[in-house]
Amino acid sequence: MLAALRRRYPGQKDSVLFCIHKLQMNGELTLRDFRAEAELHGIPVAGRSLHTARTLLGLVKETPAAPADDVEPVAAPLPKLVRRQRATGADDGGNSIETQVLAAVRQIQSQASADAEGLRTAIRQAIAILQRAIGS
Repeated sequence: MLAALRRRYPGQKDSVLFCIHKLQMNGELTLRDFRAEAELHGIPVAGRSLHTARTLLGLVKETPAAPADDVEPVAAPLPKLVRRQRATGADDGGNSIETQVLAAVRQIQSQASADAEGLRTAIRQAIAILQRAIGS
């Protein structure tokens, strides 16, 4: 039986041919009805095999194309997003995020250095005042 189906439907998998065989007996069968039998013969069947078999046998009703009057207009396609190219060197004019982050870090570091230097100066002055008060 399988050889005859292979000649009639060349290039189809055994699972599709098995489904064709079963559907020729009864076109109303579902996958549940014969999956166990297919496994008994070592043929793996799936929903796609059954659908392909139904299509080959003409059991699947194709939906006709809608007339042009019933078709809703298709929305205009969205414009393609264009990626900005990363500017290299100093040509970016300080507008890139990288440049802005680096500038902020440098500003924070210089402020921290200035604060630390101010604390050192204040500590030196406090030490000088304490030394004078002790009398050394």
